[in-house]
Amino acid sequence: MDEALTQAAARQNIAPQIHIWMDDMSKTKCLSLTLSTLALSVASPAMADITADELWSVWQNQATQFGNSISAEAISTGTGLTLTNITNSFSIEAVTLTSIIDEVTMTNQPDGSVAITVADGLTYRVTGIEGGDAPDAVTLRFAIAGFSGTASGSAQNLTLTSGFDQIALTDISFDGIDPSEVPDMDYTLTLDGYNTTATYDFTDPALTGFTSSASLGAFTLALDAFEPAGSSGATPAQPVPQQPAPGKQVTEAPAPTSGGGGGGNGEAHLDIDLANLDATAAGTIPRGVVSTTLESLPAGTSVNGEMSYTSANVAFMFQDGRDMIDVSASNEGGSIGFGFSNDAISYALAANGVSMSVAAADLPFPIAATAESTGMTIDIPLSRQDQPSPFAAAIAYRGVSVDESLWAMVDPGRAVPRTPATVVVDLTGMVQLFVDIMLLNPEDMTAPPGELRSMTLNELQVSFGGADLTGTGDVTFAPGQMMPMPVGSVDLRLTGANGLIQSLSNGGLLPPEQAGMARGMLGMFAIPGASADSFTSSIEFGPGGSITANGVPLQ
Repeated sequence: MDEALTQAAARQNIAPQIHIWMDDMSKTKCLSLTLSTLALSVASPAMADITADELWSVWQNQATQFGNSISAEAISTGTGLTLTNITNSFSIEAVTLTSIIDEVTMTNQPDGSVAITVADGLTYRVTGIEGGDAPDAVTLRFAIAGFSGTASGSAQNLTLTSGFDQIALTDISFDGIDPSEVPDMDYTLTLDGYNTTATYDFTDPALTGFTSSASLGAFTLALDAFEPAGSSGATPAQPVPQQPAPGKQVTEAPAPTSGGGGGGNGEAHLDIDLANLDATAAGTIPRGVVSTTLESLPAGTSVNGEMSYTSANVAFMFQDGRDMIDVSASNEGGSIGFGFSNDAISYALAANGVSMSVAAADLPFPIAATAESTGMTIDIPLSRQDQPSPFAAAIAYRGVSVDESLWAMVDPGRAVPRTPATVVVDLTGMVQLFVDIMLLNPEDMTAPPGELRSMTLNELQVSFGGADLTGTGDVTFAPGQMMPMPVGSVDLRLTGANGLIQSLSNGGLLPPEQAGMARGMLGMFAIPGASADSFTSSIEFGPGGSITANGVPLQ
């Protein structure tokens, strides 16, 4: 359901959660970490006036264009409008998401803009979660503090600025759901210090163009859930893994606990903290066409955005009887990027100063790891084109270290250097697609959906135990090959290999005969470099499938 709601938010010409008066808040993930990365806006605003009545009309028209049902009691105040019980609903199959804003006041200003205030009260209601004919619903109630907004420009070129001090979840209720399936919960959910600016271009009757920028000071979620009363009255204590001495396991069993706020055996705890989020988004979305899946994305859709933050902390613990898992992760800042259109899709993740730990009843001791940085990028075409289309894929884990307790299991004598490991692969190229990937039915495939035309290895780096392998390369592929055969070259450089082989052998991880074979292969396929314990190799791929390393045939 979360995925469907996110897709619904991406189709809506509004700024999620912030431009509440203009938004179909019922179609966004309430309190999504990306907040306004799907906010809509466009070019510079026209110097024109807009009135409260026009603003309310724009709101209704945009909601209707994207398959929403919207209603409110509108009262003219002489200086604008007061809207009460603004109800906005959107359905995806059996699930309906409804947002209800208690009151919005729109006041005409002397400069031709409209001031917007929102009363302290916002409700989300999700029905049809369990399917079938039984009425079921989850209702979330939020309090809004310090909201203010301004609309300027015109009904065709609209500029919105808004912000709030805090939005906080105040109540969760469950209707028509078996109480035995509803956990006892304690929770805190807040968004603090939000500001955004967005503009909307409605001049094209077929498309809405948008750009937006937004910032959020902090996102905080703390959830403690306990199995409902009716099971056993106490939670059996688990042996909690402790940091062992090399080669040993140590556990300490605490006294049984009461299970917090519930009377059952199970409990779960989730904490998420994000700081200083900044988001941007831009694109165009067709009007009057409702799509709930990427496969049915209407023609003309193009959306891209990015969110960055300065720190993130996540902790999760689950315990049920003898089962237990405790996971925590944090970083010192990162970013999330995305883009999708009819022709391509892209996604990017990056984080700095990453650390994580995992403890579980089935693990002999906690596992911990850190990384200087992590990243992943993917950018692939989706549609059939007359000419090859670009693609990109990259993964990067730099400066990765694991806890000594894990090392001690395989190398208690510390024969292998504990230098941080790195794995980086960065590829770009061109691919010719013969079909639209999103419409492809694998059962109907009689031939490959596309062919590689070229590939560039922009960066290769693998570092471990004092050894470091780097490389770059370019290859091309001829059309019409049943088995793709590259033509081109890859240049590699290796340092510290003999030292690593010796370390592995000293630690008993590599038998002497295998160590000798590894050294022999280095001599066959690599050329000694300018410095000690360094090698270079040029791998050539020729027409017809030939492969050579420094002129020595490999195939």
